[in-house]
Order: sequence, then C-alpha cells, then structure tokens
Amino acid sequence: MHRNTLGNGGRRARRGFTLIELTIAMSMLMIAMVSAASTTMRMHSLRKQNRDRIVVQNAMRSMGERIQAQSYRASFLDPDTWSAKMLATYGAGGTVGSTFEVDLLNEPGPGVLPGSIRIVTDETATDAALGMELGMPRDLNGDGDALDTDVTGTACILPVTLDIQWRSARGLEQVTHGFYIMGY
Repeated sequence: MHRNTLGNGGRRARRGFTLIELTIAMSMLMIAMVSAASTTMRMHSLRKQNRDRIVVQNAMRSMGERIQAQSYRASFLDPDTWSAKMLATYGAGGTVGSTFEVDLLNEPGPGVLPGSIRIVTDETATDAALGMELGMPRDLNGDGDALDTDVTGTACILPVTLDIQWRSARGLEQVTHGFYIMGY
C-alpha cells in the first residue's frame, strides 16, 4: 500500500517554517531584545542618579550637623566671639575651610572640591542675591535694623548655605541647602 503524502486539497503537507515567517519572528525577537537592553540601560542610569542624590543628601546632612555642633560649642565657650569663631572655622581660609570633599561623587572640575560653605554676614543681602529663600534681608545682630554690611563680630544668628556640585552623565548638577546657626 502506497501512502499518500498529499494533504487536504492535494497539496503536499508543509513541514517547518517559510523564510518570511522566520524573518518576521527574528524581527520581533530583535525588537524585544533592543527594548530590554534600552530599559536596562535607562534603569542603570536612574540608579546612578538616585545614588548620587542620596550621597549629596547625606553629605549635606552631615556637614550641616557638624556646623550646628561647632556653633553650639563656640557659643558655649564664648558667646561674644561666637560668630567670629564660626567664620574662622568654616570661612574662607578657616581651619576647616569653606569647601569640603564628598566621597563617591565626580568632582565638578579638575582639583575642585564638590562642596562649598557660605556663611552670610551681610544683613542687607537679599534672597535673590543668595539664590534661595532664607528670609533675607534680616537683622542678624539684634540691633533693630537690617542695615549692617558686616556683622562678623556681633551676630547672634547667621545664615549658612551649603552647595554641592558634581559631574554626572547628564552634565554638571548642583544642590543647595540653606539653614541658620545661632549663638545660643
């Protein structure tokens, strides 16, 4: 007995895939692989950005706490020279200095530390000039006016801004945080 290999309608039964079916299947597979690779790269970038932000927040918190602690110590030892001691510690040329390193961040430029500290001693400085809302101008030495341009030796409250800049895949990024320190 001879077996007929013809299927319905007298056509030979198909076995396997045609070239067009293979091409379509390969195209769909390639699109899925490119999409998965793109998503993976984007997620990696977002994880890095998130890590950088957490590093910046922790560095700001740590430096703010150090400045607050030093402010308390300086005012406890001698309240009359508190503001001058704070500037001698965290001002330009101070013992700690007005810049600080932030581990795990790319420097904003060659030899430039990412963190900077600015202690404002000018009562007439405005929020616009400082680049943030701190309620300035403000009477920093308690003499009843906000007209003194240097309250280094007489201040009882001082605005401080912390600024961190770093280089990321998106370019130069910056975060600024402001707060007050007081001579207790």
